[in-house]
Amino acid sequence: MKLFTLFNLLLIVCLVGCLGSQQTTQTLETETASTETETSNALAVLELSTPKTTYSAQEAIPLELTIQNGKFDLLVPFSSVSTQSAFKLLAVTDSNGEVVKMKTRVPLANPLKTLYKDGKSVRCIQGFDMKAGATQTVSLENLQTHYQLQPGSYTVKVVIELEVYRESMEDQHPEVIELQREIQKYQNSTNPQFTPEAKKEAISYTQDQIDFIKEKHKEALQNIYLPLKSLRGKASLESNTISLTIQ
Repeated sequence: MKLFTLFNLLLIVCLVGCLGSQQTTQTLETETASTETETSNALAVLELSTPKTTYSAQEAIPLELTIQNGKFDLLVPFSSVSTQSAFKLLAVTDSNGEVVKMKTRVPLANPLKTLYKDGKSVRCIQGFDMKAGATQTVSLENLQTHYQLQPGSYTVKVVIELEVYRESMEDQHPEVIELQREIQKYQNSTNPQFTPEAKKEAISYTQDQIDFIKEKHKEALQNIYLPLKSLRGKASLESNTISLTIQ
């Protein structure tokens, strides 16, 4: 009898230990998911809106996306917060919960550009310095351009995979880019007749030309660019969901 009682006691201790471990694991998972959500929400908040909730089948359906930055200054792609590319992950769902297939994709508009820094070429995309607390608004002229919506009820939301970068570079005039290439050629030259003194003089002269062009065009060169290698990470931001009725 005593042996049986001891066995039961050990069994209860084991069960309590297992349950406690399971609860701890679930708590950690919940806290991790909550932390990730709070981080995304702190980074920026998306607010999707449209002027009204009911449209005719032939009527344009404009959408407006407001991006409210959080408490950090962010270096992000220009296209993600200032062009229609912000709507590239637009999602439309019908009354049956089925995702409506996009017929015409939202155009992407952030081509690569090669700039030069310290005599080396750097591949970049156009960037945007989004200050803490700042608000950006992006518009889509007509939802029906991208979706063929039949009469019925729909829900719409937007997801942005927002890339964040560590550093930016100033825009460069085309002549500056060409002159930077010249400096790179001078630095990489293995011509024995091109003496170190001549190389130094050529680089100095070219750099003076670059400085002159930068000063002359400084007001026109307001854009910034983000080196692809400086990508810090990305956050998935999801807007509110709005409801639409097509008559």
